[in-house]
Amino acid sequence: MIYLKSFLFGVGGALIAGSLWITGTFILPLYGPYLMARLKGTGGGSSSSVVSSDSILLAALIGFMVAFVWKWQRLRSA
Repeated sequence: MIYLKSFLFGVGGALIAGSLWITGTFILPLYGPYLMARLKGTGGGSSSSVVSSDSILLAALIGFMVAFVWKWQRLRSA
């Protein structure tokens, strides 16, 4: 039961880590220049961003491992 709870917690950690990675590497670089242009009152800027599935998978894997180990240790010590 400890492994099942840890696995589910790890899946949640992977989803959160993947979402944060996509937000940080794709959405923020695309909208950052537009937001800065609006704040400064200047013309709009252009930007581009590329996120590969490899980097998202790596972020999700790291998030899964961290969340799994953290939950597993907390449940094991309880």
